Amino acid sequence: MNAKNLYREMFADLVGRRGEDIDLAMGALYVAAEDTPAVDIEGATRILDRLAEEAGEGLEPSMDLRAKLSALSYHLGVTQDYRGDRDDYYNPNNVYLDHVLATKRGIPVTLSLIYMEVGYRLGLSLEPIGLPGHLVIRAASQDADIYVDPFHYGRLLSKDECVDLIRDLFGERARPSDDDFQPYSKRQFLVRLLTNLKGMHVRRGDYGKAMAAADRIALIDPRMGSNLKERAWIFQRVGQRRRAIEDLESYLDLYPDAGDKERVRGQIQDLWKTIASLN
Repeated sequence: MNAKNLYREMFADLVGRRGEDIDLAMGALYVAAEDTPAVDIEGATRILDRLAEEAGEGLEPSMDLRAKLSALSYHLGVTQDYRGDRDDYYNPNNVYLDHVLATKRGIPVTLSLIYMEVGYRLGLSLEPIGLPGHLVIRAASQDADIYVDPFHYGRLLSKDECVDLIRDLFGERARPSDDDFQPYSKRQFLVRLLTNLKGMHVRRGDYGKAMAAADRIALIDPRMGSNLKERAWIFQRVGQRRRAIEDLESYLDLYPDAGDKERVRGQIQDLWKTIASLN
């Protein structure tokens, strides 16, 4: 078995477990190891351990939650300079955890994973909040929830400030709903990571790696309609029309009353016509 297949199998085993018994860091590293050569999984884990050890030196048992989060954010966002990659945001390397740990630049989902992993090692429970277009993390407090924005140097935010952040980033009409503030499960987190990766590879025309990302999303959630349609589109781009039809038909089987069912049926008919014209 080659390395790519091995890491795909390891990822499948990880996400196939029951409940939330999923090591997110390992899942992200398996994704990176399948796509890029010579990923040092043990080395990446050691970096997380070291970051936690160093950050822990600034924590005191008497600190309240906000103080502990401030210390953690200062260490990761200021001292270590982990922050968002504004210059090359859509570079797929920004999704690969080993690369982000090394370069200290990434996108919200991978930077948030670093904060969550370091926080976990320090006894801080941080949960991912998938706001539209921008993932943050949250720690529950008796007084009020505290949000952390790892992309912007780990600054602490209130819920209202999160709403303002999304409006600043995406315009006045972008307003998160209460549902957007529900925490992600571990599987949902990995889906978001892989969805980012899929989109970045599509932007670069690397349909093979985009397909690999879509396949791994299907391992997590085989009923995800948007992924089935997007994977069908990728299949079309690489000339695998029969496989595109299979995904589109699966979508219709799963969602027979979907609002776009007629359009999808039309796509299937067009694909069959194209196949017939080539025979």
